[in-house]
Amino acid sequence: MKFNCFYKVKVTQNGKTEVWHWGYFPYSMVLKDVKTLYKEGADAVVLEMITEKQFNNAPNPNLTDREVKEILKT
Repeated sequence: MKFNCFYKVKVTQNGKTEVWHWGYFPYSMVLKDVKTLYKEGADAVVLEMITEKQFNNAPNPNLTDREVKEILKT
């Protein structure tokens, strides 16, 4: 299982788009989380693969899945 996948994630819900950065998750976990976001009401989820360097330089590189879900609830 590879944990070196990094993504810029754009989540749109109710006309509002949030940008998150996910990393160090296996791809299977990323897909599971995308499905969960849709179940929780996301209108669109866009994944863009990025490098580890881009991930580490991102403004919010260490958000967990739970933090993303909490933010979507507000």
